[in-house]
Amino acid sequence: MNPTVIFVLVAQTVLFLAWAFVAFRSLIRLNGIATERRLAEGNGPVGMSHTIATFGDFARGKVLRHDRNMLALLTLALFASMAIRASFA
Repeated sequence: MNPTVIFVLVAQTVLFLAWAFVAFRSLIRLNGIATERRLAEGNGPVGMSHTIATFGDFARGKVLRHDRNMLALLTLALFASMAIRASFA
């Protein structure tokens, strides 16, 4: 196997692991924010309306803007690495 292909595969692995870490960390942090919002209103810790609203705020960049930007950057980097890998096939 060509050393360049091995390098691209290793880079893709590292990118994917970073992407997965940021994605799961963001999900856990968003759930915590939604739970805090529900408890602040006197509701129980489980409910979908605050969760959906919090995820909507995340999508619009109102909450965890850095995580959102990092996730988008890593996603684009993964797509670019797939294009680079396809050019060696």
